[in-house]
Formats: sequence, structure tokens, C-alpha cells
Amino acid sequence: MKNLCLLAIAVFIFSNTTLGQKPDKPIYKHLELDTAITTVKDKYIPDKRVKVFDVKVDDYEKEPTLTGITSDVEAYNALQEEAKARSGKFINKVELLPAKDLGDKTFGVINLSVADIRTEGKFSAEMATQAILGTPVRILQKDGWYRIQTPDGYIGWTQSSSFTPMTQEEVTTWNKVPKVVFTDYFGFSYEAPDKNSQHVSDLVSSNILKLDGEENGFYKVSYPDGRKAYVQKEQSMLYKEWRRSKKTTGESFVNEAYRLMGIPYVWGGTSVKGMDCSGLTKTVLLMHGIILMRDASQQAYTGIPVDISTGYENLQVGDLMFFGKKAQADKKERVRHVAFYAGDKKFIHASGCIRISSLDPQSPDYDEGNTKEFIRAIRIVGAVDKQNTNIWSIEGNSFYKQ
Repeated sequence: MKNLCLLAIAVFIFSNTTLGQKPDKPIYKHLELDTAITTVKDKYIPDKRVKVFDVKVDDYEKEPTLTGITSDVEAYNALQEEAKARSGKFINKVELLPAKDLGDKTFGVINLSVADIRTEGKFSAEMATQAILGTPVRILQKDGWYRIQTPDGYIGWTQSSSFTPMTQEEVTTWNKVPKVVFTDYFGFSYEAPDKNSQHVSDLVSSNILKLDGEENGFYKVSYPDGRKAYVQKEQSMLYKEWRRSKKTTGESFVNEAYRLMGIPYVWGGTSVKGMDCSGLTKTVLLMHGIILMRDASQQAYTGIPVDISTGYENLQVGDLMFFGKKAQADKKERVRHVAFYAGDKKFIHASGCIRISSLDPQSPDYDEGNTKEFIRAIRIVGAVDKQNTNIWSIEGNSFYKQ
């Protein structure tokens, strides 16, 4: 027993020496600032996917000190007021994004056919979403990789090769110039007006390029980084003609989704190269010039709610159906999946690949799991660019109006 006591004393002494990584400075607890942070975060940052709020108390500063970053002006200002009210005198080291070291190039335009955006600035991190060629973005922070925000509000990390940095004036100019939209599902741009010439890059549906002219059945185009190329007219359209050709109807949404049948499910994918469930709905709507929120759990609370209390009778073709767990006394509602209603108790969704399933137990395509967890539906038709619906046309989205 005596030996055990001596061992315990030795371990205690070791753990409190420099060899045991004792901090150089004493730790000061400023609990009133922790409370201020929590109060502001709960009120102003309900969804961390669309706002950055990485703020903490520096416990190694004797004076009460706030450190970190946030992208939200309201949260930044509220934090100062809350901290002042609770702590009185304090030191503010919180940086409001965009970061100052970015200079005036806090905007950009996606430069690849499809750019991957991850939850952290490293290849091993989960892919959160994607953005396609011609999409304007906001640049928030640089830390090896770049933290950017896409037109649906989603924030994540991507490499510098994914986009071309721009000033506000430059992105405004980009948004105003005549454009060409790639309307085929897959293809290439070329160095010359000849499909046997060298490829400049691959292209996917809804990629947008600057129009420079026409030649021999091709559009002459420019990339955001200034590269020149040619795109076949039979695979593309002038932007204004493309917008006029698109019908905002549920039937059109579903018909487009049918054309994507068989494309594989890819977690985080939002392009025809591969997509997850909400990536399918986003991709189809973008093909119609409409921007949806990124995730199913965000899309579920947009648009016009559809009453499903009596079953499926109020559903219309093209409505979005959501699946998950209903709210309970001790748990919030959880949305995990989304699909297009295709009519006749059928729905089309990304599950393994883009495919058709049924709500009808008598159908060979019956999807028992999703049918039992159908909890919500919304309508897009009639909701685009309407107040508080969070569904935008390209022209109605603030990123395209800079």
C-alpha cells in the first residue's frame, strides 16, 4: 500500500511539472464571456452551415479576452454588447470575415467544371457540397485552402485552383457580361472551333462561360481566369435564350430528373457527375435557373408548405417530399432525405443512383422505409423569389447581382 501511495504522489508531481506540459501562464476563467458567446450563438447562428462563428475566451489572458472569427455582422455587434453588459471591460480580438489578409479580392467565380468544397481545408475531410463553373462565390478566409460561401449560403473549404479571386468591381463586371450556358450533360470545350482540336476542359450541365463571339457552329468563350475556348452550339445556348426556354413547372422538374436516371449517388455531390439526394433536387432546379438551399434539412423549410395530414392527395408533380423522424416530446424533427414527387404515388430520388420508388405497397418499386418516414412536403412552383421562401432565381440571388 505504501508503494502505491508513493507512486500516486510521483505521478501527481510529474503531471504538474513542465515535463507534464504545465501551461506557461496561469489559466483565468472568465465565465461571463462564455455565457455571452453562448447567448449570441444561440440567437444569431441557428445554422453553422451558412454562418461562421468560431469564438472563444482566451483563458491565458488575465484581462477578459474574446478571440476567433465570425462571418455575421449582427452576431459580431451583438457579441460586443453582450460581453460589455456581462463583463464590463474586455479585450476584443474577434475578426469579422472576410479576413483582412485577403485584401480587396473577397469575391470569386468558380473556374472548374465542378469544384469540390469540403468541411475542412484538407483532402481527407468530408465533401460538403460542390459548385460549378461560372458560379460567383464569396471568399471569407485563407488558411492554405480557402473558405468560401456559395449562392445558397453554404460555407466550406476549397483549393485556390477551384476559383478565380476577384474584387467586387470585377465580379460585378463578370455578372453583367453576355454568357453562354452549357446545356448538354457532359462535354468539352476546345482550343479551336473544331471538335477534333485540343480540349481546354470538360464541361457539365449548367456551366456558364463568358460569350466572346461565334465561329463555324461554335461559341467563342472565356473562362473566369481568362482562358479562351470554343463550345459547340449544339451543346449550349445563349444565357438569355436558355432562361426563356425554361418552364417553372413541376412536370418540367420531374422530366429533367428522369433524364438523370442511373447517375450514381455521391455524398456531397451537386452536379451531373454524381449527386446525393438534395444534390439531385439542387441540380435539377439549377437546370431551370433556380437556386435551392443545399441540404434536405434546409430545403424542407423553404418554399410553400404542402398539407400532408390526410395523405398524398394534396401532392402535385414536382413537389419536394421529405423523409425522416417526426418531432417528439424530447426530440426535434429530423429530415434525412428528399425526393421529387412524380405522380401516381411514385417519387424519384438519389439512393444508390437516381431511381424511381413507390409509396404504394402493391408496387414492385415500393419503398417501405421511406414511405413510413414521409414527414413533410413543399412546393417550389409559385415560391421562387418570394419573400421568406429562400428559393431564388439566378437573377434574384444576391451573389449574381453584385
